[in-house]
Amino acid sequence: MRCTVEPLTDGEALAARWQAVEARAHPSVFQSWGWIGTWLRTMPATLSPLLLSVHDEAGECGLAVICRHRRRRHGWLVSDGLFLNETGDPALDALTIEFNGVLAVKGVESRAAAAAIRHLTSAVDGWDELYLSGIVCAPDRDYVALTSGIGLTPHLLSEQPCDYVDLDTVRSGGGDYLSGLSKNTRYQIRRSLRRYEERGALTIRVAASLEEAMTFFSRMKALHQAYWLGRGEPGAFANPMFEDFHRAYIAGRFSSGEIHLVRIAAGDDDIGFLYNILHDGHIYSYQSGFVYEADAAVKPGLVSHYLAICDAEARGVRIYDFMAGAGQHKMSLGTHRREMVWLAARRPRLRFRLENSLRDIKHAFDRWFSD
Repeated sequence: MRCTVEPLTDGEALAARWQAVEARAHPSVFQSWGWIGTWLRTMPATLSPLLLSVHDEAGECGLAVICRHRRRRHGWLVSDGLFLNETGDPALDALTIEFNGVLAVKGVESRAAAAAIRHLTSAVDGWDELYLSGIVCAPDRDYVALTSGIGLTPHLLSEQPCDYVDLDTVRSGGGDYLSGLSKNTRYQIRRSLRRYEERGALTIRVAASLEEAMTFFSRMKALHQAYWLGRGEPGAFANPMFEDFHRAYIAGRFSSGEIHLVRIAAGDDDIGFLYNILHDGHIYSYQSGFVYEADAAVKPGLVSHYLAICDAEARGVRIYDFMAGAGQHKMSLGTHRREMVWLAARRPRLRFRLENSLRDIKHAFDRWFSD
C-alpha cells in the first residue's frame, strides 16, 4: 500500500473523497463524514491538521486526520504527539472520540491501519508519541499489535468497559428484552414504571423536526448541568466548544435521520431526555439529562434507557450502545460488553525509559509502605 500525508487546508474539498471511502467501509459514526466534517468545520482556524491517505491497487482505501500537539507531564517531560482524529488539546477534545481508527475499506482495515502507522513512523518527523484514543481492538484492527510490530511501544493510558444491547440476539430469542435482565434490574424497572404510570401514560417521543430536536437538546442540557453542578462537577456543557459542535452536528445531520433526541414522559411530566445517534443500525447513547427525585425507588435513567431500547428494538435497530465508561445502569441494561482503550504508541526515547523507571520506583515504594 502507498501512503501520503499532506496539509489539510480545505475540509470541504475532502468531503467527496471521505464519503467515497466511507461508502465501501463499515465505519462507526465517529469515523463518518457527518461527524468528521462537522469537527473540521468547528475546530479553530489556528489548527493545522494533516490528511493521511492510504492507496492500494484499487485506489484510495483509507483516510485519517492527524493533528500535532505538544504535551507536558510530571512537570518535566515534554512530548510531541500525533493524534488520530482529535486535536490533542484537552479543551478541544471534550467531544471524547470513541470507536476511533483509520477509516478503511472493508476487508483491508488491518493492512490500511498498519500501512498508515508505518508511514507516520518512517515519513513524518518531529514526533514522540502517536495517540490512539477510543479504540476497540478487534482482530481486524488490533492497534496494540500493529504499533508494537513496527517498533513502537504501545502504552495503555486507559481501558474502559463498553456495554451494549445486541438487539438482533434479543429478537432471535423471542424479543423479550426485559426477561433477559437480572431479577433485581427487572424489579427496579417494573417498580419505577408503576410509579410513573400513576402520574399518566408513559410516552417516548423522538424529535420529529429540527426545531423540536433543538428544544429537546436544550432541555437535556439544563437537566444534565443541574445534576453535575449539584455534585460539584462542571458537566459536559461547561466547555462552549462542546455545545457549539453538537448544535452544528444536529443541524447538519437531522435530515439524514441520524439524530435521535428523545423525550421520555409520564403524562405531562418529563422523566428524561436522551441524545442518541443512529448510524448504520447502531444507536450510540451519547448524552442524557434526567429529572431526579427524592424517592430512590424512581429510576429516571433506568426507565428512559429501557423504553428507548424497546423503541429501538421495534425500529429494527441492531445495537443499542452505552459507549465507554463504567456505570451501574450500563452494566444492568447491557447484554454484552467489549473493552475500549486509549493508547500512546511511543518511539524509543530516553525520557520515556526514565519515566518508566521512576514510575516503577514509585510503585515499589507504595507497595513497601502499604505492607
